[in-house]
Amino acid sequence: MNASSHKYNLLKKLYDTGLKLTATDFSHVSNANQYFVELEYQDLITSEWGRKGKAKVKLRFIADHQRERAKKYLDNMGVKSK
Repeated sequence: MNASSHKYNLLKKLYDTGLKLTATDFSHVSNANQYFVELEYQDLITSEWGRKGKAKVKLRFIADHQRERAKKYLDNMGVKSK
């Protein structure tokens, strides 16, 4: 898969679930953090530090003010989102 496909899949899952997820939730993407950083630079997602068990992790999610922009990105990639 290329970078666009990985970014699309990560963003789609965040958009569809509405959950705060970490890179470890995406085992099918090697080094998902690099794609999360790109999505953050594009202002499509937000991150915050949190805990997963005892581990300190960076949680990624789509904030309310980013949902429309994320939807447009997903739609432009060819698949209509909810």
